[in-house]
Amino acid sequence: MASLKEKQIRMITMVLGAITALLMGVIGFKVLGDVVTSRASSIAPKTLSITEITESSAKVKWTTDIETQSVVEYGTAPTSLTFFAPEAAKLKTHEVELNLLSPGATYYFQVKVGDQVFDNGGVPWTFTTLAPGQKQDLAPAVTTAVETPMPEATTSPLIQETPVPTTATSTTEKDTACNINDYKARFYTREAAYDQDGNGVVNLQDWSVCKGKQGNVAPTTAPIP
Repeated sequence: MASLKEKQIRMITMVLGAITALLMGVIGFKVLGDVVTSRASSIAPKTLSITEITESSAKVKWTTDIETQSVVEYGTAPTSLTFFAPEAAKLKTHEVELNLLSPGATYYFQVKVGDQVFDNGGVPWTFTTLAPGQKQDLAPAVTTAVETPMPEATTSPLIQETPVPTTATSTTEKDTACNINDYKARFYTREAAYDQDGNGVVNLQDWSVCKGKQGNVAPTTAPIP
């Protein structure tokens, strides 16, 4: 009888130990998640803008809650950010110059801090360099502050302020909802309802033109290559 009671006590002790370990694991995971989320929010770019756009250069400016040393990755297509411009030191107020750019070209970029990428909710920020002879717009183009790097964030991509009329000639009724996910699902197709600028292919430029018709943003001056 005494031996049976000892076995029962050992069994209860083992069960209680397993439950305690499980609870400690859950609590530890939550604490770690809160720390990671807080850090991501502190290093996320805020009040990001593009200034001093010329035919061959532009400056990317933003702020962070804590000092970070970042890299701006950029390119002429949202899926091919093959160039990069690193910062030389940790700062809270950031200014990175992108140079050796092509005139009249649209560029896409994201900000990377360590292994954390901030890409405007899955749609890289964008700007267009001046065409030869085009005058510089002195007012900087400013985005909504990016508060979190989570993929579901839906901030609008950076669009150059100077509007340029589109030349769409299609008589097909065009989409007016301007949902970015609808356009991303149809990138590089010829679906006429989403081909806002009538150039024969659906890309980010068509979403920008759609938003411009709503009066929300000005359209970009060049389509995705």
